[in-house]
Amino acid sequence: MKDLKVVYALIQNEEGNVLLVHNTDGGGWSLPGGKVEYGETLVEALKREVREETGLFVEVNDIVSVNEGKSTQMNVHTLFFMFKAEVQDYTTDIQMKDEISTLGWFSIPEADEKLIYYHHSLNAFINNKATYCDEGFVD
Repeated sequence: MKDLKVVYALIQNEEGNVLLVHNTDGGGWSLPGGKVEYGETLVEALKREVREETGLFVEVNDIVSVNEGKSTQMNVHTLFFMFKAEVQDYTTDIQMKDEISTLGWFSIPEADEKLIYYHHSLNAFINNKATYCDEGFVD
């Protein structure tokens, strides 16, 4: 079974709304993020994915959730990492128009309705906190 890592950013604006992107592949709405590429750390991948999907430069903060799933049909075991992230400039510009059709800022109840992958409210993640440390190369 192949291993896959996926990162997502939980970004809130000053009003407390959450940024969501709409995927063109039929995946519906999600938090900005995507697959970690070979050689990337989780944070490097998250910064790249958010930039590609939204045009935003993020500061990555604490990890707030780790989920996993297996697909026997696709023969893949996926780990999903959600981080809180902050931005200084909220001006968005979708870079990957073939992957993201639109994006928007939604209240947590609105986002909860659109996000089909989470079994509980984003409120559960807002106050979660775990440290994350990239320990670099270990010889």
